[in-house]
Amino acid sequence: MICCNSRIRILAAAAVVAAAAMSALAQSGGLSTSAGDQAVNQTCPISGEPVDGKTFTTYKGRKIGFCCAGCIRAFERWDDGRKDNFVTAALGAVAGDGDSAAKPQVDKPSGEPEVIPYLLDTCPISGGKLGSMGDPVVRVYDGREVRFCCAGCIKAFEAEKEKNFAKIDEQMIKQQSPYYPLDTCVVGGGKLGSMGKPVDFMYANRLVRFCCAGCKPRFEAEPDKYLKMIDQAVIDKQKKDYPLDTCVVMGGKLGSMGEPIDAVVANRLVRLCCDGCLPKLKKDPAKYFAMIDKARKVKGGLSGNRR
Repeated sequence: MICCNSRIRILAAAAVVAAAAMSALAQSGGLSTSAGDQAVNQTCPISGEPVDGKTFTTYKGRKIGFCCAGCIRAFERWDDGRKDNFVTAALGAVAGDGDSAAKPQVDKPSGEPEVIPYLLDTCPISGGKLGSMGDPVVRVYDGREVRFCCAGCIKAFEAEKEKNFAKIDEQMIKQQSPYYPLDTCVVGGGKLGSMGKPVDFMYANRLVRFCCAGCKPRFEAEPDKYLKMIDQAVIDKQKKDYPLDTCVVMGGKLGSMGEPIDAVVANRLVRLCCDGCLPKLKKDPAKYFAMIDKARKVKGGLSGNRR
């Protein structure tokens, strides 16, 4: 028979053990906070869009908000250091340091395909201009963002998703080919065209070109490695005749806020005054591409190896 004092001690010890277990689980990211808890961030760490208020995960006891469920997987692929930096910056923003707000890295793919923004200015179903019916409706499929003119087009897209992605790929390949920075295979190193027609592959809304189909599996095994090589080639080639000395987003002089940010989106270089402009660039890249193209036309130059 257990005396009252012994029972109290046993229950107290059990409570301590349970609390420790709950704390460890929260630290591992496996414990969801209650529905009433606030997320530490107001901006999705992947897309840069406002969080939707209903899509969350937990990391080290902190509730992280997202714009949609598709972004959670990409976040979970980040290493702990990158997650810690995001949480620290987000907490700094909540405390009132607006310049510390965590920003997505649109020019640094990591793990599985990062959610690269949809780069066309038309709806893949209606063909209508995005924005003509209000703010576009955004969906993410396996790391690929798609934007629609209205919610009514989503069901039609998903009914024939493979066919519709093929149409998107065709348009994006045509859009990005003039800006592709390499004339050699990023994997094999051989001259593109030396083994027949180059293989055009869309990776997370981004064009990658191979000398042959055999290079695709090698790329998919280490995408970060090869995308960084393409990024650097884009910067090296397009920086030479970049037509603006001001930030295309904010308009400030490049260099007035420290070293400019060289962002690569869809194999195009966009130079920004600071990383705070990255979410705005990602929200509407077509708008800023058009501004850069207009400036280039005025200067009479062409981008990279554009033909």
